[in-house]
Amino acid sequence: MKKNIKLLPLFLIAYCFTLVQCKKDTLGLTGSASKADFTFVIKPLQDSLPFIYTVKFANVSEEAFQYQWDFGDNTPLSSEKSPSHNYKVGGNYNVNLLSVGTNGSNSITKRIFVIDACQNNFFNNLTGCSNNYVWTWVSDADAIRVLSPDATQVFFSGPAAGCQVDDLYKFSADGKFDYNAQGQTFDVQSGYSCQPQKPNAPDFKIVAKPGQLPQIILNPLASGTGKPFIGTTDIVDNNRYTVQSYTSNRMTLRATLTGSGGQLIEIKLKKVEVLTLADIKDLLTGGTLGRTWKLDPSPGANAIIVGTEANPSAYFGGGALEPTCQTDDAYTFTTANKITYNANGATFNGGNVAPNYNCGSDRSYSNISYTFTATTGGVAGLATIQIPGLPPTIFIGTTDVPNENLYRIIDITSTKMTLRAGNGTNTVFQFKFIAQ
Repeated sequence: MKKNIKLLPLFLIAYCFTLVQCKKDTLGLTGSASKADFTFVIKPLQDSLPFIYTVKFANVSEEAFQYQWDFGDNTPLSSEKSPSHNYKVGGNYNVNLLSVGTNGSNSITKRIFVIDACQNNFFNNLTGCSNNYVWTWVSDADAIRVLSPDATQVFFSGPAAGCQVDDLYKFSADGKFDYNAQGQTFDVQSGYSCQPQKPNAPDFKIVAKPGQLPQIILNPLASGTGKPFIGTTDIVDNNRYTVQSYTSNRMTLRATLTGSGGQLIEIKLKKVEVLTLADIKDLLTGGTLGRTWKLDPSPGANAIIVGTEANPSAYFGGGALEPTCQTDDAYTFTTANKITYNANGATFNGGNVAPNYNCGSDRSYSNISYTFTATTGGVAGLATIQIPGLPPTIFIGTTDVPNENLYRIIDITSTKMTLRAGNGTNTVFQFKFIAQ
């Protein structure tokens, strides 16, 4: 073991000042040199994410009376014998302990790994950690539900309102929360109407305990009046949302409505994917061969709803498709901006064609040109499909869509698509399609 005699005078001077005077017979170069060593225990400082992890160091050095700790995270050195240290960010750290004894100094370095919030699956999925994920509403007809306290009864079920669907929620790995209404907040407290953006919480925390569903808790507003919220502005108990389920790109939250006797509000959010207009066109058409879409026939899918831009299901909340002449309707889009409709023998008539709401004559059409552009005008939509002519000669979904024959893509993947017919000023029809 190598002795470090050069450090000895500094520590002796400090030691002398402490004792007022030095005694030669008290501190001499006697005994063996110090031997540095330590153990440590890592545990979270709190029970919510993002965790600040604390490491409790136990000094087990021998023949030493003074110590210097370097925790490896560019924080100040410590001279405590057995300190505790908080690490704000997880990762690998080289911790060095220098011990000083009467006959020399010694040091030891140990590499420790501190787990942080990003090692938690839900926290990582919610925030993306370094990827900075952003969340918004799903386009489902049941994006919002109000349930009985035991969740067995549904008191309300509907889609997000027109000024809700573009709301953005960002949960950052450092615990910051950002809400962007992109102009207007659909405000429950103001008569279920679109209002200027409401203030929201500046930060959040996650309670993630083994065997329990994760919970998102919003902290109070930084200033002003009101309550923090996710999804709807309904006031919920303790600003707490339980994560009922989540995948890599969707999550369902539930919270208890304050003063409701235990009723639950349920909201569904999806991860925002940054798609270019070319990306959306590729998803719509599937490439050079074209892609065919049919209305979603799944039980409870509510593939067609009718309402207003603010409430797309206000007039008709959905129901089963007509099995003999509606479930086989097929719409094919190509990269050449051509659309073909195959009714396969019969078309379901809307309210504008007799016999109303019954199977009628085949209204198939082929290779009709459409215009594909970005959505403008401050209404919801990733892209817009403009079909020439008037319904019921040319249409998508149902024969009684608005006469402007304009369709906005609200949501799209390679297997599912939500279209909303209408420019948003009057009645809108919203359709759920599945790829074939």
